Amino acid sequence: MQTKHVIVATLVIVMGMAWAGSASAGPLKKRMQNQHHRIRDGVASGELTYREARQLRRHHRVTRRLRNYFLSDGHLTHRERRILHRRLDRNSDRIYAYKHDRDYRYPRRWRAHAYY
Repeated sequence: MQTKHVIVATLVIVMGMAWAGSASAGPLKKRMQNQHHRIRDGVASGELTYREARQLRRHHRVTRRLRNYFLSDGHLTHRERRILHRRLDRNSDRIYAYKHDRDYRYPRRWRAHAYY
């Protein structure tokens, strides 16, 4: 009877660790998707120039590749998560700064020559 309790307890611990390891990448993926959409929407609205969008996409691509490299062993350590969150924080700050600077590109549907 006691052996069953030990086996069940071990399974619960192992399953909990596996679940925690797989869930650790979820918030990062959601943040990366959110930043991707912010870049796309900034280009569509004209808040981002093409050059700014290209730079932001490059930073996004490097962060995505780093995340995939960190996940290649199947889980993220606390240090790896911290590195990725800091990179995403910097990327988010860049997106905000570029979207709120004075550089503006008129979107295609609002071009001035279309109204003449």
